[in-house]
Amino acid sequence: MVKSKPLIALITLVLLLLAVGIASAGLGTSGSKLEKEVSPGEHLTHVMQVKSDASDPPMDIQVELLGYGQAPNGANRELNASNDTSPYSARPFLKVSPASFHLKPGDTQDVTLEGDIPKDIGSGSRYALVKIHTGAMGKGMVGFILAIDVPILLTVTGSEVQNKGEIENFSLEQPVSAAKQTLSLLFKNTGNIHYYPTVKAVVKDKDGNIAANVTVPSPISLLPTFTRLFKFDLNPETPLKPGKYNVNATVSLNDGTFLASKEVSFVV
Repeated sequence: MVKSKPLIALITLVLLLLAVGIASAGLGTSGSKLEKEVSPGEHLTHVMQVKSDASDPPMDIQVELLGYGQAPNGANRELNASNDTSPYSARPFLKVSPASFHLKPGDTQDVTLEGDIPKDIGSGSRYALVKIHTGAMGKGMVGFILAIDVPILLTVTGSEVQNKGEIENFSLEQPVSAAKQTLSLLFKNTGNIHYYPTVKAVVKDKDGNIAANVTVPSPISLLPTFTRLFKFDLNPETPLKPGKYNVNATVSLNDGTFLASKEVSFVV
């Protein structure tokens, strides 16, 4: 069994061979997220402490600095240098050390992230991931890897913040039901800083009467250049009567700041 700890940002279990078995190991860290304001020319230092329990086996640990991407469902995407093409990447001016170390049971090890913020960095935020992971562990026919992703989110002090975005796709699943309408909305952050988008969808009949509405907040912030998929149901209090209806979706920030809107029509 893999033991999780409260500060673990991500644990990945990888089956190396097709087999059924049980493994036991743990990996934890403090300083498991860095979100702060930085100034051009500033030297940044952030220390993460990696630790194991006294009951854990010895572990060989590797540390990598990666680009910070996101999947449409909000999950972290670890980007190597060739795939880390966002102009908002912090990876090029940061480094981590040590790159590898051996962790004995009950031991701790400091991992240091540091770098100089470019003087011409511009506005907005910059992003990276520190991946701390073991090599393959376990005995017999089953192996596993423990990994922690440490998100790095740096906002340039005094930035000209651009909270912008666009709806790339808004569609209604077919066939349409009078009792429930299922919608998918794909929204892209085209600004220069991360934020939490919220979708509000309203169904109106041909006379403008509201037949249903729903508000769907994102529990995970959306990074610039990446997209977030919202999939949700609209449930009218009473089944819709035959006729034509419009669904308007508006995406905004938590404080109500408008970002984008789109409308689709359907017939019951």
